[in-house]
Amino acid sequence: MPGFLSRKFATLLLVFLLASVHGTLPAVEGPLLESDILPILAKNCMGCHGGLRKKGGLDLRTVPTMLSGGDSGPAIIAGQSHQSELWKRIESDEMPEGEDRQKLTRKQKASIKAWIDAGLPTLSAIQEKINPILPADRKHEPGQVAAAIDQHLDRFLETAGLDPVERCDDVEFLRRISIDLTGRIPTAEKAIEFLDSEEPDKRRQLVNALLETPEFGQHFGRTWRDWICPPELPSSGNAGAKPHGQARALGDWIGKKISEGETWDKITREILTVQGSIKENPQVIFYGLVGTGGKMTADGTGRAVASLFMGVQLQCAQCHDDPYRDWSQQEHWALAAFFGRSDGDFTKIEIGKGQSTKAGEIKISPAAFKNSGTTVLAAYLRSEAAYQARQIDDLRVPFVDWLTAPDNPYFSSSFANRLWFKFFSRGIVNPVDDFRALNPPSHPGLMKLLSGEFVASGFDLKHLVRCICNSQAYQRTSWVDAEMDEVARKALTTAFGRMPMKVMTADTLLDSLKLSYGEEKMDLRGGDTMNTTGMAATIADELLEFQRRFGTNEEDATEFTHGVAQMLTMINHPRLLAGSKALDEQLEKTPEATPSEIIEWLYLRSLSRRPTGEELSEAIAFVAKWEDRSKAYTGVLWMLVNRSEFIFVR
Repeated sequence: MPGFLSRKFATLLLVFLLASVHGTLPAVEGPLLESDILPILAKNCMGCHGGLRKKGGLDLRTVPTMLSGGDSGPAIIAGQSHQSELWKRIESDEMPEGEDRQKLTRKQKASIKAWIDAGLPTLSAIQEKINPILPADRKHEPGQVAAAIDQHLDRFLETAGLDPVERCDDVEFLRRISIDLTGRIPTAEKAIEFLDSEEPDKRRQLVNALLETPEFGQHFGRTWRDWICPPELPSSGNAGAKPHGQARALGDWIGKKISEGETWDKITREILTVQGSIKENPQVIFYGLVGTGGKMTADGTGRAVASLFMGVQLQCAQCHDDPYRDWSQQEHWALAAFFGRSDGDFTKIEIGKGQSTKAGEIKISPAAFKNSGTTVLAAYLRSEAAYQARQIDDLRVPFVDWLTAPDNPYFSSSFANRLWFKFFSRGIVNPVDDFRALNPPSHPGLMKLLSGEFVASGFDLKHLVRCICNSQAYQRTSWVDAEMDEVARKALTTAFGRMPMKVMTADTLLDSLKLSYGEEKMDLRGGDTMNTTGMAATIADELLEFQRRFGTNEEDATEFTHGVAQMLTMINHPRLLAGSKALDEQLEKTPEATPSEIIEWLYLRSLSRRPTGEELSEAIAFVAKWEDRSKAYTGVLWMLVNRSEFIFVR
């Protein structure tokens, strides 16, 4: 049965993708390269005519390489299948070669012939005709953009035959937006203020208010820190000198810049062109985190910049042309060449023994599978703008000029996609760093809308957040009909017709526990609180231990990764039963408060809502059994933070 569900789910996703591609694009004659032809060629032909192998000199990964052909000349001639060598060999079953190779079906052959005769139509060639609903020539009000977002998604859902879920209630929205924007639950006072407000646009007001808090910048700084940092940071012998503190300083630095209203293009520039020591410039650690063994490397930087700031995966092209994506080894090293030298006074970027050349050049690593030692010139990725060699050592500056230019096809789309992923646990292009022909956006019009709005706003991060969070798509509930089967539920979530239920990150869980208990320096380490040297462990050690225990899947926040160890930590930790500073202050401030009032406050403090009648009755009965009311209320709080409701983000 599980196998059947997987196949059925995969089929549904394919239906949605095709519905999106063909439902939102202008009508085209014949099949498209990306959705119809490349899947056939990738499965049947690219083993011999792809990145690793190019038998007869023929590369079938892109239209230009097909047109240039191999040793026998051009493989295809637009509009003329009968004169195209590729079609002749496919038609006669000469391709795929080998008696053990399955030949193409009649339907597959018909698609290839129709595509050639139609003039080789491609999705990328008609991208300009995709309607984003709002023009990209100016910045729009967040409400306008939010409405356009909903139009794109509603059209998609209608085409796919799916009904979106209802709008979430105020409790669900309050907790979700607080965690998503500030990385922690709201205080009881903020919860009361919002839930009791009768303002018709109180959700919009709350979004605006949270965006102006320092916690917003801090949280997004941590988010980007986690995207930059590898799962296990590099270290020296015996696992010493791990740069956890420096990585945290990088997140704090990004957060401060965001809080100050700095635009994303300027933050990116300060990261990638940094000079000086790490003490004065925390962003220096970026180069160490994405390098090798904690050291800065040109190819490591190139791969990270491509992934984080451009949304493309170049790692497989380090040693050879990527056989499944159309990135070449030449492109990988041409991008790395921009980072081969730096005139900053921090540690020089190490480009490898025997790789050192003059500025604007780099030699392919000796460890590469192919072409090691070949000199490659710096070149912008897939750009008509050719890099012109300059008489400077630091080529990062012209690279960032190109990267953050308004017309750069990668920068704005990559950021908008990551921001969408942050809120919906799935990118419009998914995975978020895999923009390519065979992995088009599920909603191309929506992708174009968000990218264009980001550019028009001057790369204003907060503006894009406002646009998304004011949409009905973001405000949908995570609850679904109990009778809906798993396949349909996943399909609806994938189509953004329902908000997914996520697991709190370790940082968010820790901060939310501290807020619930009212103690910023609450120690939640397990076992011995002494480190390996016998000294008291530092705050960094505490955070690291908690992160390792309660870490979540960074690629899928909906995956529940916790088990017995996490449950026992929460249930048995003595600190969670040792009292609450916030509770003590509340009892002192309101000495005449009734048990029901204190219990209601505890619910608001932890779960951001008031208790139901049944919950209130049970809690009152529990408290009545204790002589020490303070300990009884602490027990109620312990119970609340140990509920699954506390750790999930709906």
